[in-house]
Amino acid sequence: AAVTLLPYGWRSIYVIGAVPLFLVGIMRRRLPETQRFKVRQAQTRFSQFTATFDMLRRLAREYPGRVATILIAVAAFGFAIAPATVLQSKYLQTALHYTPREVTMLLIPGGVAGLGLSILTGRLSDRIGRKRVVFFTCLLTGLGFAGLFSGITGWPVPLLWLASFYGFFATDTMLAGFALEIVPTAYRATVSGLRYTVEILAGAVSLSLEGRAYDLFHAHGPAIAVMLATIPITLMAILFLPEPSGRTLEEISPT
Repeated sequence: AAVTLLPYGWRSIYVIGAVPLFLVGIMRRRLPETQRFKVRQAQTRFSQFTATFDMLRRLAREYPGRVATILIAVAAFGFAIAPATVLQSKYLQTALHYTPREVTMLLIPGGVAGLGLSILTGRLSDRIGRKRVVFFTCLLTGLGFAGLFSGITGWPVPLLWLASFYGFFATDTMLAGFALEIVPTAYRATVSGLRYTVEILAGAVSLSLEGRAYDLFHAHGPAIAVMLATIPITLMAILFLPEPSGRTLEEISPT
């Protein structure tokens, strides 16, 4: 809301936001490792790079189908929503003529409500299954962002933003959980990092292509709508993932 008062405008927000990142780095180094990790680390005869490469090779050999499926799901999702999430504030101000203060009034209460709903969604997925819930939230994300960037104005805008943000946050969290739950414990950190990397790279490609689409349509709305077209790929991939809810680790990943 105070972006017009800060020196260098929006750039100051990134400088302010960078301060907690340094604190996270300091606090992370103070976190102790588990005893099991220390024993495992002492037993390994390989360098960190070699050990990681060996783990990826074993992961690809033992669980090729489910790992490929979750990576396809997150790549398509990251590609679809990156421009929508990155450019939403710009779109609200340039296309819908929101002031910075009005954007803040939308993002803060709407974001809090979306986060609260995401927590309830996680509890719901324990009862009715992860696949049903993440399929719904992913579909909601696509429909919400499509409506938000369609050029619609007035009272539907806050509702569409809330639906799309909630759907985005819940889906991203659920897909991250999927990546962890469908592989044995020893692989989880590796798969988590791999999932995040693939999703970010797909989002970077999408942002680059959105710029090309903007040159074609001369507007962000239709350009972002084109990127959202990969949402159905995520929906189809979800259907092929194993359902981890209500099952033990041994049932999901026997090894």
